Amino acid sequence: MRRLVDTAGLAGFLSGIAAALPDPDDIVMLCIGTDRSTGDAFGPLLGSRLLEAGWPHVYGTLREPCDADRLPDVLAGLPAGKTVIAFDACLGSPANVGKYSVARGPLLPAEAVGKRLPEAGHYSAAAVVAARSAKPYYALMTAPLSLVIDMAESAAAAAAEAWRLTPATSGRLRRDVHERTDLDCGKPDPRGIRR
Repeated sequence: MRRLVDTAGLAGFLSGIAAALPDPDDIVMLCIGTDRSTGDAFGPLLGSRLLEAGWPHVYGTLREPCDADRLPDVLAGLPAGKTVIAFDACLGSPANVGKYSVARGPLLPAEAVGKRLPEAGHYSAAAVVAARSAKPYYALMTAPLSLVIDMAESAAAAAAEAWRLTPATSGRLRRDVHERTDLDCGKPDPRGIRR
């Protein structure tokens, strides 16, 4: 059953998972969304912040978003035996914007915009980034960027605190990062060919 919580409630939700599964190496952080929509950028922003904090298994970042097109392949490629915590953006009532919808169980990505995608996560949290409307794509596209960034930062901080990630442990945990770091798409290679 899903419940709405504020930032402190999200921290408590994640702390409860951490108490049962204290080793971050046992956790996959699946951050669903796209960087092409302000509201839907919650997942990729969060994924990038988690990566910076040293999470060993992160799928969905600003460089490599886990959007609707990639989600089925990403789900099929998740490491076996890990517990998946899925994060996504969602729409809700105006009074609930800025809260998180959390559950012990999966979420249905893109449900707010009427798409049918595979469910994701053993646990899940969806950030309510805008009010539900007759035009859900528009609502997601026009969600305030400052709110989305603040919610992603708060969620990343709550996860780091729940699993007690510190700079000392971050280096140890970064051994299995799931983001292409060998490519820099913004710089030409020595031969002048843009990668």
